[in-house]
Amino acid sequence: MATAVLFIGWDRPRAGREGDAFKFLMGEGQETLAKFQKQGFFERIERIALTPHGGSTNGMVLLFGERAKLDELRRTDEFERLSMQLMMLFDGYGVVPGLNGEGLDKAMARSKDLLK
Repeated sequence: MATAVLFIGWDRPRAGREGDAFKFLMGEGQETLAKFQKQGFFERIERIALTPHGGSTNGMVLLFGERAKLDELRRTDEFERLSMQLMMLFDGYGVVPGLNGEGLDKAMARSKDLLK
């Protein structure tokens, strides 16, 4: 069961690159993420597009898996290439590791002395 997430988010396509950005997301980007999943770097993926809200995050991909495998993925040449491509196509691009569900519960249990 996944205890960690890798958040890959962006604001909006760079001006003049809208077509390239969405074409990449739905094509090569999606294929690359599917390949990473088949290689066992994560268990499942959620693609999310937010409705207009005036904020700076408008789309994201959440990868669910184990912390060590997600960290390993971030250090691969292929992920760095994917990341650079997304950074060139989208403003506000970022990658952030995090915890979910059981992983968050375990982290809180390790730090319960701080919660007094």
